[in-house]
Amino acid sequence: MTDEDLVKECRRGSKEAFSELVRRYSRPLTRMILRLIRDEEEARDMSQRVFLKAYEGLPRFLMASSFKTWLYRIALNAVKDHLRKDNPTVLSDEVHMTPDASQSPARMLEEARTLSDVRKAVAELPLKQRLTLELRIYEGMDYKQIARTIGGSAGSARGNFFQAIKALREKLDREK
Repeated sequence: MTDEDLVKECRRGSKEAFSELVRRYSRPLTRMILRLIRDEEEARDMSQRVFLKAYEGLPRFLMASSFKTWLYRIALNAVKDHLRKDNPTVLSDEVHMTPDASQSPARMLEEARTLSDVRKAVAELPLKQRLTLELRIYEGMDYKQIARTIGGSAGSARGNFFQAIKALREKLDREK
């Protein structure tokens, strides 16, 4: 069943259909939120609030975009509100990787430091560039989907992405 079919079923009162949408998008949505706010507990809570808001808003969802795009737009608005409140975010230096036994400890440490540097550099990007980068790389959205999610045109999404990449390269090159 497609997302569109499930949304139609939800509008007819099927709670099972909404449960299926939650099952499909809960993990990727929570991961996306976590990458942006860097607080695991808050990301899970925010994800739940986003699904509640989506459920309540389904009757007004015009289906002009995909359910995923609409859901991520709700999530990004929640993230923006959270960031505007000037809540301190903790940048996690944890590396969530399984160590490769064939690598030397020195190589593993070097990779962990590089990953930490990249995370810090991404966190310092302007919000629109950061959101565009996250949606493009981690969520695999094309520029049209990104534009519908965060607002603007596909061209501005493309520009934000390339500006983010350029800024990251410059920052990481300076730190070498």
